[in-house]
Amino acid sequence: MAALIVLALPICIADIKYHRIPNIYLILIFYVVALEQILTGVFSVKIFLLAASLLFVLQCIAGIGMGDVKLILLICATLNLSRAFQLGLLLLAICVSASLMVIIYFVVNARIPRQIALAPAILMGVGLYLCAGSVDFLQEYAHALVNSW
Repeated sequence: MAALIVLALPICIADIKYHRIPNIYLILIFYVVALEQILTGVFSVKIFLLAASLLFVLQCIAGIGMGDVKLILLICATLNLSRAFQLGLLLLAICVSASLMVIIYFVVNARIPRQIALAPAILMGVGLYLCAGSVDFLQEYAHALVNSW
């Protein structure tokens, strides 16, 4: 996660400026993620393959760039997603962030963009996913709040 935090700004700048994510950033993140996975244990291969297949289908249908697909796969490996529900929440958070970017662009420029830099939306989506925390905690908080009356 440290490599992702350090390289988030250069990745966003490169994607906004050139609509490309340079492979050098992805390779650096890959080395750090691989080292973390070797030291802490291997992530769920089933979820990683599910994420890869979903993202490659989205690449063909929606035109997501290959750099964006590689970045999301590295994020999935970094977060150690163990359930398909967690993958769905991550992808939903990324879609919400991308939709907000399109809405903001539309409000500012009065036209809908044909393409957007997806790296900032991916990183904002990861932030939303991490800030949301675990769903169990939110349910426990809601039950405690309701039962305290």
